Amino acid sequence: MKSLIRLLTISAFAAFMFTACEGPMGPAGKDGANGTNGKDGLNGQDANSFCVKCHNTANWTAKEAQYQLSKHFTGNTSARNTKYCARCHTSDGFQEITAQNKYVVSNDIPNAVRITCKTCHQHSVFDFAEDTMAQILRTTTPIPLNYNGNTTTTDFGPINNLCATCHQIRGVTSVNWTDSLGVIKTFNQLPFFPFNKAGQDDKADVKFQVGVNFSVHDGNQSNLFTGINAYEYAGVNYVRTWKHSANDCIDCHMNEYNATTKRGGHSLWPNEEACAACHGGDKITPTQALIDAKRIELAELLTTRKVFKKTTSTAGVVSYSAVPSHDFYGTLFPTTETTTKFATALASNPTVSPTTGLVIPGNKVTMAVDKDFATRIGRPWKYGEMGAAYNYGYINSELSMGVHNPVYALKVLQSSIDWLKAN
Repeated sequence: MKSLIRLLTISAFAAFMFTACEGPMGPAGKDGANGTNGKDGLNGQDANSFCVKCHNTANWTAKEAQYQLSKHFTGNTSARNTKYCARCHTSDGFQEITAQNKYVVSNDIPNAVRITCKTCHQHSVFDFAEDTMAQILRTTTPIPLNYNGNTTTTDFGPINNLCATCHQIRGVTSVNWTDSLGVIKTFNQLPFFPFNKAGQDDKADVKFQVGVNFSVHDGNQSNLFTGINAYEYAGVNYVRTWKHSANDCIDCHMNEYNATTKRGGHSLWPNEEACAACHGGDKITPTQALIDAKRIELAELLTTRKVFKKTTSTAGVVSYSAVPSHDFYGTLFPTTETTTKFATALASNPTVSPTTGLVIPGNKVTMAVDKDFATRIGRPWKYGEMGAAYNYGYINSELSMGVHNPVYALKVLQSSIDWLKAN
């Protein structure tokens, strides 16, 4: 009995204490504005119906299936994880350079993630009705072009700036080289052909040395689309814009999806049938054929001058490659057979490690007897010749065969042809 009384007494005391801890009730709050449940009072949109337009399982599944058709997904994006390649070939690298506004990532990323939805997309808020383009896309700001360390930003337009961050002429991929004795040295300058500068003499001599690269990599779309950064000859007027210059990349590369052809949408492959309403038929193939004919005409002229070499594979595929006039150390190659050894190459092309996915540079100088003496020009190139060779690569490596700006593409090729014929 005493235990029961003691228990009741403790319970009553505890109840008193808990009640005593509560303060007095505050004054009644101000009535909120009248609104409709589920709607944003700012713009009146029903959040449920607005968000589920995109945020539903069926839509996400469809977008992912389309994306898996794209080169971003099927390409070798996960096998280029070194600091010079990871910026565009991995999701980790792209997010790092856009967040920190720099050219290359800090270090190699051996376990990097391939390009995914989150590479290009982000949501900084959950208020989708008020989410701006800058909040949805990873970057929309003007970008510096990597070629030769250009620090001047170029504005391609908010959406296009995202694409052009990678779809531009590639920058440096290595800063060191190893001489024939095994000593590691630093390149004195970026191993890329410089653009023509004000006052440059197209007829001036220039050494095209082994190990000096003037190619543009397979990603020159933004430069061609905007009509910039080809080699432009003195006194020639270059038209840079055409009827689609005001378009965004996604106008073609993310147009209406065709489930039959599996083009358009997030496949990033243009659905050409969606263009028929304006074009009334195939305009791409004839344009490419015209530009390709000029490309070949230019390559043949360069081959005749012995600055290019023409090769035909066993499958009948014709290709053209530039022939250096000087070895890596700047010694002129002779045009006759000799037992003298020259720095004929940097040991090998870069390779990809099968275990880490990292690129292993092949920058060791190879000393050997020159076996290509019959193809050598026997003199320095002319600056205009190198400009023409560069312009060949500018179009050949761009992948659209000039479709991104046929007006500028044709002018670039024709001006190169005209200069070679006149000089």
